Amino acid sequence: MTGEPVPGVRDFRLMVAPEPFDPAAMEPSHQELARQEPPPSESSHRERPAAVGVARATVVQVAALLSEPDIARLKAAYGLRLDKFIPNLAYLERLDTATADRVRADFLVRAVIPFPQASKLSPTIPATGPLDLTMVLFEDSDPVAVTASLTALGARDMATADDRESGGRLRLHLTLDDPSRVAQAAAIDDVIWIEPEPEFTLMDAGSARVLQSGDPSSGPVWIHNLHGEGQVIGMIDQGGVDLDHCFFADNPPNKPGPDHRKVVRAFNEGVVGRHFMFMAGIIAGDQLGFSGNHPNRGGAWAAKLVTRNLGDLKREKINTGFAVFSLETLLNASRKEGASIHNLSWGIGKVAAYDVLAQDADKFSFEHEDQLLVAAGQNVEDGPENTPPGIAFNTLCVAATKAFPDHMSRGNGVDGPTPDGRRKPDLMAVGCGITTSTIPTPAPKGPFCDVETIKCGCSAATANTSAAAALVRQYFQRGFYPTGELHKDKGIEPSGALIKAVLLNSTVRMTDHPGYPNDITGWGIIQLDRTLFFKDSGRRNLIVKDVPKSAGLRMGETRTSQFFVNGDTEPLKITLVWVNRPPSEQNLSHPRVDAIRFEVEDSQGNFYMGNDFDGIAGVSRKLATTPANPPDAINNVQMVIVNQPTAGTWRIRLRHSGHQEKQRYALVVSGDVAVDEL
Repeated sequence: MTGEPVPGVRDFRLMVAPEPFDPAAMEPSHQELARQEPPPSESSHRERPAAVGVARATVVQVAALLSEPDIARLKAAYGLRLDKFIPNLAYLERLDTATADRVRADFLVRAVIPFPQASKLSPTIPATGPLDLTMVLFEDSDPVAVTASLTALGARDMATADDRESGGRLRLHLTLDDPSRVAQAAAIDDVIWIEPEPEFTLMDAGSARVLQSGDPSSGPVWIHNLHGEGQVIGMIDQGGVDLDHCFFADNPPNKPGPDHRKVVRAFNEGVVGRHFMFMAGIIAGDQLGFSGNHPNRGGAWAAKLVTRNLGDLKREKINTGFAVFSLETLLNASRKEGASIHNLSWGIGKVAAYDVLAQDADKFSFEHEDQLLVAAGQNVEDGPENTPPGIAFNTLCVAATKAFPDHMSRGNGVDGPTPDGRRKPDLMAVGCGITTSTIPTPAPKGPFCDVETIKCGCSAATANTSAAAALVRQYFQRGFYPTGELHKDKGIEPSGALIKAVLLNSTVRMTDHPGYPNDITGWGIIQLDRTLFFKDSGRRNLIVKDVPKSAGLRMGETRTSQFFVNGDTEPLKITLVWVNRPPSEQNLSHPRVDAIRFEVEDSQGNFYMGNDFDGIAGVSRKLATTPANPPDAINNVQMVIVNQPTAGTWRIRLRHSGHQEKQRYALVVSGDVAVDEL
């Protein structure tokens, strides 16, 4: 069943196993499976059935796109959740034998089969032990009962991470000394997914102005009094900030809180770390009593921070008596303290596969429209591939450029793409030669203001990007859009997708690598003045469209927008970003993008497709007709760039094909353009 589908016939094959398969071809009921039970040694999708009345993981595939009334009826009639989507048109449910057979008889249902046990296992699980594992359970599972079953298999050092109250997952962390017992663990009915426990790696490294204009002597965003005021940035990193440092100190009592000058909340108060100090200084460092004047201040020096120790994610805390948290839990805690941008200057070592950590990042971004995650790409000395959380669909993955005047060359970072072929890193930022806050050795007692020039790394580039994101968010909140002038009463709350799209739209092609875009430098280095429009920006203008999920695209829907190009003196750049629905655990081995077809038609009837580039020229290819299939159906960041656009009305067409639920997105158009009906 690995051949191509017959033309004109809908492809119902699922990708939740090593090879795609059609559920209808393996349709026997649970009772039939009980009578045809294979020997334990036989490898088959037809696995040992559960006892009658016991709920087990079951794939329910429907025959067509479900309407809202269809969804409501299926939920009411059978208790289906319909929340764990499997391409194509299938869902992972937890059903007993009788309910499974009732669902199978429904006219909307094409197939009902037991979930393949092999699809519960990450392909990155090592063959030798001992194994430190993360296990995801169904929401209605009893972790005490599952722990007892695992103990019988020889599991030890078990801890529960329960995020169900906040809409998250139920997970177990454990060690299994005998790798041969992993398959038995996967056979437990409550289990959805098993993967290796991550190992975290820090991505160490006048850069702020370079990201505003490409020139350390010019800060066009700062000039317009955008320094990060009113912005809160969440940081998860090693340690925390020392509030005695002048960049983060406040007048007595100098305690974290809503009224503190720099730190709204320190979840691990009193814990400090050098890497944390470096990153915090690059983002928001600002000298007490000399505000906005220290030569090494942060890119968003007027912003505030929420700080969290990376150790709260690490498995070694299991045996210390402290709680073990998921990334989603930590991000939600920072969000509740006011953070909207989250800096993650680290990765998980040498495993590049999409995992539960990446799923957490995507789920958080998908469920909270105003949030943006900025994560580090991999340093060359730490491994050959970019890793989670940077390779999540919705995070902005950042690699490092050298310091000015060599900022158009890569300083650190590894080549993409991701294992599933997506472009990461997304973009570049200065990550070399940065002087920022530090902790001297030995640590001083009392106020200090030490700085240090740190080595080149993706961590520092990520921190610089988070600061730039805060400035973009402030630009919209203060009402600079659409006139280019300050109008506080006309401010808007930008989504994380819009901030991400603006940052990507502002990128400039690097000079030291051929082809554009590419898997080495992504879309290039940030220069905010390429997109952020101010009244004194000349002929360059900005148009944006920020579409929430409530008004998002439905599967099969096409939307057309239009705008006017005044002339060909300014390049035209259009960026589309959509927030991808996180794949359910059963799809982690084969993460899928909820694709949006992105097509642009110029005033002369020529066409341009998203991410269809002449790599040498670095511009979009002009087409006389549109292709049947889009050239890029895997990246949820897409661009069209035309250096000399023809004057007149241009049209953008978007068509959603990935998921039956609504898809939110953001569009950014820059150039000599005017609003028509975007």
